[in-house]
Amino acid sequence: MTEFYLIRHAEAEGNLYRRPQGQYDSNVTMLGRRQIAALAERFRTVPIDGLWASDLIRTRSTASAILKYHPDLVLHTDPALREVDVGCWEDRTWGELDAEDAEQRRLFTQDPARWHVPGSEPFEQVQRRVKGALLGLAEAYPGKTVAVVSHAFAIRALASLLTDTPYGNLPYSDNTAVTHVRAENGELKLISYGDASHLGALSTFAHQGLAGDHMGKKADGRPVPLMLPADRDYYIRCYSQTWQASHGNLDGFSPALYLHAAASHAGADPRCLQKLLYGGRTVGLIELDPERGAEDGAGWISLLWVEPDQRGRRFGAQLVGHAVSTFRRRGRRSIRLHVSQTNAGALGFYQALGFVRLGRAEGVGGPLWLMELDIEPRVWMLP
Repeated sequence: MTEFYLIRHAEAEGNLYRRPQGQYDSNVTMLGRRQIAALAERFRTVPIDGLWASDLIRTRSTASAILKYHPDLVLHTDPALREVDVGCWEDRTWGELDAEDAEQRRLFTQDPARWHVPGSEPFEQVQRRVKGALLGLAEAYPGKTVAVVSHAFAIRALASLLTDTPYGNLPYSDNTAVTHVRAENGELKLISYGDASHLGALSTFAHQGLAGDHMGKKADGRPVPLMLPADRDYYIRCYSQTWQASHGNLDGFSPALYLHAAASHAGADPRCLQKLLYGGRTVGLIELDPERGAEDGAGWISLLWVEPDQRGRRFGAQLVGHAVSTFRRRGRRSIRLHVSQTNAGALGFYQALGFVRLGRAEGVGGPLWLMELDIEPRVWMLP
């Protein structure tokens, strides 16, 4: 008999930015790091004989929780423990997919045996490979206890198979939730599913206002190009209100100058000037400078705006996610921006997403903080 603690990875970029990242190799978030620390405490005194994870960054980072108090273990990886490959959906946005093919989006959540998009992995194949990986580990660790770090869809698919329960009737596990599986006589049995009692206020579901199924209907924005001159008035209004919030006045604000720069950025790459749509309206925008900071391997956010009545719904994080996706494709290692030293709300927002202060600069309207977010994919290890 072999006991498995099957653990979902900590919150990663796809969870925060609301992007499907099946086998896309993304980092864990700031909240994810705190979840890993909580997971370590949960397993502090639990005997563990083996440690395995998928070979993706977010699971390997999460596995460091087990190593914290079990330093003699060696982390092994197996691609068979990976998340489902979502094919052409990889690193897009859930909002885009809702708008383009709502039926396939629904099937992915409720009935993935009927879900298919170009390049995607069949549901039954996910079930077979995860089950096969655990049975192989059971042979290698008879009479032992093994911690295995995998992914939400993969764990839910296995639980569906082992209990003969329709996939859509099972909730998604929260980040770092623990599922107990027992292997005996060549068979697997589900003992418990999705226990996240160690998280408390660190729950991803709690932070994002979700209720048990993080693929359900939520405020998922859809980025589309902001068109100039058609969207000129909207752009100027957003930029002027951002300036006002940062400096307390409009001294030094030049609409013509910033419109010219925005048109140049969009001309270089339409992804550099986008508005975010939700519920039939525009809820925010982002402007990226494709050249500024390139010599330092950095991307630059020139403007990020969320409508005041839409704040607190994670749209700002989704816009930052768009910047991460865009600049990572360009080979940049970080993202930078300026924030007014007096704009406490903006400073708190960016720091919560992992931005750190690099230094100070003098802006047209007053002193600024230069802030940076590291976006280079890398395994994070719990200290």
